[in-house]
Amino acid sequence: MKQFINSFPKSRFAVLAFTATLGLSACDKEVTDLAPQNSITEQSAFSDPARIALAVTGVYNAAQSGYYDPLNGTGLAVRGYPFGAAASSLDDARGEDISDMAGFYGLVFANTINPSSPNVVNMWSNLYSVINQANVTIDGLRKAAASGVITAAVAADYEGEMRFLRALAHHELLIHFSRPYSDGKGSQVGVPYRDVPVNTIAGLELAKAQGRGTVAEDYTKMLADLDYAEANLLANRGSGTTAYYRVTRATKGAAIALKQRLRLHQGEWAEAVKEGDKLIGKTVTSGTTSFTYALAATPRAAFPGGANVTAENIFSIENSSDDNPGVNGALANVFGSSATIPNGGINGRALLAISPILYNAPFFTCADTRRTELMQQDKGLRVAAYVSKKYTDATNSTDFAPIIRYAEVVLNQAEALARLGGANEVQALTYLNSIRNRAVATADRYAPGSLTGNALIQAILNERRIELVAEGFRWDDIHRLSGEKTFSTVPGGGIPAKIDGNGGQLTKYDFYTCGSTTAAPAPAISAVPYSSPLFLWPIPASELVTNPNITPNPGY
Repeated sequence: MKQFINSFPKSRFAVLAFTATLGLSACDKEVTDLAPQNSITEQSAFSDPARIALAVTGVYNAAQSGYYDPLNGTGLAVRGYPFGAAASSLDDARGEDISDMAGFYGLVFANTINPSSPNVVNMWSNLYSVINQANVTIDGLRKAAASGVITAAVAADYEGEMRFLRALAHHELLIHFSRPYSDGKGSQVGVPYRDVPVNTIAGLELAKAQGRGTVAEDYTKMLADLDYAEANLLANRGSGTTAYYRVTRATKGAAIALKQRLRLHQGEWAEAVKEGDKLIGKTVTSGTTSFTYALAATPRAAFPGGANVTAENIFSIENSSDDNPGVNGALANVFGSSATIPNGGINGRALLAISPILYNAPFFTCADTRRTELMQQDKGLRVAAYVSKKYTDATNSTDFAPIIRYAEVVLNQAEALARLGGANEVQALTYLNSIRNRAVATADRYAPGSLTGNALIQAILNERRIELVAEGFRWDDIHRLSGEKTFSTVPGGGIPAKIDGNGGQLTKYDFYTCGSTTAAPAPAISAVPYSSPLFLWPIPASELVTNPNITPNPGY
């Protein structure tokens, strides 16, 4: 039985996209279906270099715009699942620094997800679709290299891209469906790490026999994928009209940065520093290619809008006017102002707003330029909410989704050094200041030696909340910090309480005014303790029915 490949134009390039494998719940049918008329066989897809290149970009397309099924009989839509927009919006909606304004993220925001909730089902299925398409492509690449269709070096670079995406997708699954590594040093139940293609009956049966394993086992495999990617990926890609490939395709720097992120989640501080040292203040090289990452001079310069390609961008998912996640899913529509352009907005929808919990936080100083450069009053549908200005194109949805930014690498490095303590704290504060000082007033800057120990670590964690808001990082930090508990916002770990804009809590801009005497309302959405089953998303019901070896998360 063959896995067939649909051929259709997407984004700035034509791609070959493999038939989506939605977990295992759809596999039985997919591996036995006849090829549709507009399809070509898998064997043909890897028969020449041009088609192989299209097959590789097809996996990026799956990462950008997998199909969203509302599970109500109305049919499929494109809403940026998993990484085109959904990861950024859902991961922030799980935290307290964002307020839900229209109910589109209501179940996620209110922590009332169930095994049949569309957000859960579609994230699970689309992430495993990316993983399976990467696996099918890796298999085809190896066969093509063995038969001389492409060189071993080209195949290794392509495989590095696929293994990077495979690791990225598995990690996104882990933070939603498994307990953090810090809870028992990875001994908790993980997610199935699928590294063989499900494109035959035999492959399907092999996948069905696979259980969830442990979190530690998943990290071992993710890191192995990223080690391979680092060793084989180019450091830079594209030129001229394709210069954006350096950001929208995996590179050596992206693999290193993702390894650093994983080491932070593991609490392997020295290993995180080791990875960061390869990027910070260094030129990353691979063969004849090289690139030097750097922070933008100002917060706004880090987000010029649209096809965002700066020295601060390490890896982003491309969105374009030809292939965008639609008005309900595009980043500018989710996070951007709903006011018209003449009235200072971008014609977005402001589905998610900045919460007063973050805006009024004492660590977010009043003179911080990120308040004005990257935030604004909505002035449209959400008449009393502040929204993000990081994404600006609500008309054509061309804002790239930032998955890895150099600012994150610097903050990761600062935290890892601060966790190691001692003499490392001097450099940790220097890295923190390199991010913070481009936004805060001189009087608000941290003097050398002014922060040490837990106070320094907390300051770095606070800075992450400001710098990375509306990029999908809040859940990453809530998840990893809840396992160790010391620095969790909720005592003992858990999901913090939230202010609900859709529930009518945001009625005055004064709730946001720094230093205002008008107190913001108390959160209407209660905190969820780490011990609660609601801390994790449930394994989708459709997956449990299809695969008897997948155990459900407790409490569902």
